[in-house]
Amino acid sequence: MFILSQRRLKPVQHIGAIVIIALVYYGTAELSRYVASTPQSVTPVWPPDGFASAAVLIFGVQILPGVLIGSFLANIWAFFNADSWYMAIASVLQVLGIAIGTTIGAGVGNYLLRQTIKKRNPFKRLNDVYKFLFFTGTLAPMINATAGVICLSLGGKISWSMSGPIWLTWWVSNVAGICIFAPAILCWHEFYFKTITNKANLGVDHKNLSPPINLWRFAEAIVLIIISLWISFISFYQYYAFEYILIPCLVWAVIRFEKLLAINLIVVISMIAVLGTVRGLGAFSNPNFNYSLISLQSFIVVIVATTLSLIAILAEKQQAIAHLQYSEKKLTDKSIQLETSQSSLHETALMLESQNMALIGANKVAEAANRIKTEFLSNMSHELRTPLNAILGFTQLLQDSNNLENQDKSDLQAIEQAGNHLLNLIDDILDIAKIEAGKMEIELNDVFFPRFLQDLAEITQVLASKKNINFVYHFSDDLPEVVHADAQRLRQILLNLLSNAIKFTEKGHVILRVSCDKLLDLNSDVSRDLMSINFEVEDSGLGIDINRQEFIFLPFEQAGETRFKAQGSGLGLAISQKIATMMGSKITVVSQQDVGSIFRFTVDLGSPKNQFLSSSNKPEPNDKSAFDPDLSQKLPLKILLAEDNPVNQKVAHKILNRLGYEIDIASNGLKVLAALREHNYDVILMDVQMPEMDGLEATKYIVNDKDLKHRPYIIALTANAMDSDRSMCLDAGMNDFMRKPINVNLLVEALWRSRRGNQST
Repeated sequence: MFILSQRRLKPVQHIGAIVIIALVYYGTAELSRYVASTPQSVTPVWPPDGFASAAVLIFGVQILPGVLIGSFLANIWAFFNADSWYMAIASVLQVLGIAIGTTIGAGVGNYLLRQTIKKRNPFKRLNDVYKFLFFTGTLAPMINATAGVICLSLGGKISWSMSGPIWLTWWVSNVAGICIFAPAILCWHEFYFKTITNKANLGVDHKNLSPPINLWRFAEAIVLIIISLWISFISFYQYYAFEYILIPCLVWAVIRFEKLLAINLIVVISMIAVLGTVRGLGAFSNPNFNYSLISLQSFIVVIVATTLSLIAILAEKQQAIAHLQYSEKKLTDKSIQLETSQSSLHETALMLESQNMALIGANKVAEAANRIKTEFLSNMSHELRTPLNAILGFTQLLQDSNNLENQDKSDLQAIEQAGNHLLNLIDDILDIAKIEAGKMEIELNDVFFPRFLQDLAEITQVLASKKNINFVYHFSDDLPEVVHADAQRLRQILLNLLSNAIKFTEKGHVILRVSCDKLLDLNSDVSRDLMSINFEVEDSGLGIDINRQEFIFLPFEQAGETRFKAQGSGLGLAISQKIATMMGSKITVVSQQDVGSIFRFTVDLGSPKNQFLSSSNKPEPNDKSAFDPDLSQKLPLKILLAEDNPVNQKVAHKILNRLGYEIDIASNGLKVLAALREHNYDVILMDVQMPEMDGLEATKYIVNDKDLKHRPYIIALTANAMDSDRSMCLDAGMNDFMRKPINVNLLVEALWRSRRGNQST
């Protein structure tokens, strides 16, 4: 059932539909003014235009008289002046002009959208989503707002000098109303007709009209709704700036429940945001009320555009997969026909070639959809890491203060935990995208194994201490000193298993065991001793039901109790199993409910023969405080920060100032080059995405500048989180790489590395 396949109404139905849309328009207008009107008599969201746009898209221009009547009724009481016959007629004409502008805007938006996407569902393709947002959500309100402001100005209701700000307020309010309510109504319309069609196809007496309810999926939906409502409440009725944490919730809704739940969740979130903001509450409250409205409306447009784009991307991927499966089925059917009939061999060969071409085309479509999804997730990761840089950066600074009370420290710790949880969720989603796109690779390097295990144990000990759980580790004496491994991915697997063990253990113990068996690598060109390293994580926690154990390594699946499910994304074990597979291993589990679980995996790690790290190259224990106020004296450096975002500038400046450094700041690559002509810098903290000249181009200029007497040590400091971003930075000539949000410990380590780098040059 295509949403835009207009249904022609009978005369009685036509009149009834016009009356209904007029009453709905008038009723929602009055309700909006009553519920969400501000002290300045402004409604930040205008729902009537959303209902009108959806009605016109469903029924076409035949419903426009209802929009005209509804708009007239909604505005006549606000602008009618009965002081004289002249004023009464003039005010009626003004309101009529506003109603005509509303009607023309809805009609033009509907016509242009229909002409560009024909009868397709506007939310099944990314290009169609953008056309809907432009024609229906942007252009149509422009016509509406322009006609309204001109009529009010001509009638003397407003001055021409105020027409610009009033037009902007009018337009943005209509845009928000259309973006929130039109997709929801169109979605429910599609759902209704799909239900009717299914009943007609199956017959009203069919016993299996509705599929059985999946209780786990239903419970997951309830948990998602509760989390979203809770975050919305504390963001828009309290003063916690957690509003953008709602975006991962919407991503979760789209991926797991498709568009019906996600779009309606947007409506609920938006209404909570509006009601809180107009009452002067929440994250967008500001003494300047216009600033509050712009912040609120921008947030609404961002979550709508993001959610609709992700819905379209996933729909395109599903269509590509379906096309691929259909092509494969047809190819299989043709192959069977070839086995049963040997006639028309030439025609059959041509037909198979055509099918192969179709299959190749479908594969290209699927690859393109995967590429679009990966790019989208990468961009979303960058946008989410930018505000997280401010949240976690200032949290680290405040926690280092000596003037805080215990309650303040507890609150800051809660903020840091929430920020790190969101950061981990972002990283998990990126890892899943990289695995699906085949872009995750294992990078082997020589690793000092005792220090690797000791760091892992220290991190786990901190987590266990917070829950008063006994953490024990047993490392066998014959473990190698140096192994050839991907330390980052191996640490990711072990930290996930250990943190899960702690999370699902209320009392008792968590044990990490590491042992090895020596092997001989006969296939290697370099003589190495292969060590088969055995890892085992045991806990005395809740355990896993035997019927659920086979599902725990699937994405978004969680087998624990409901109260633990909100604490994770359900991606960690799936990602860990994928990484283990890439290492030639497999994670196994033995578990018994109310007794505990044991997770095991084994990897073969090479060790360079007779080549161990010298004592001078072994990593030194990091016993320094993160905020060492004397660091600038121990490690004197002249530092330049290249960053265009004012908030990120402030975060980095405060952190480095706390370490004793006074820094210079350049807002783009051109200013970096200008600063280098004036001063010699030891270190440049280089952002990548900057206006006029980005960090990559600026780095290439610095590297190739033969006249530069002192080349600085360049550290990439970027919100781009993909492995390819690191490679691009290093290929451009940067010496080091750090992801935002800024971690003080990692920053200090990078500054120490810069000293060695400057000495070597």
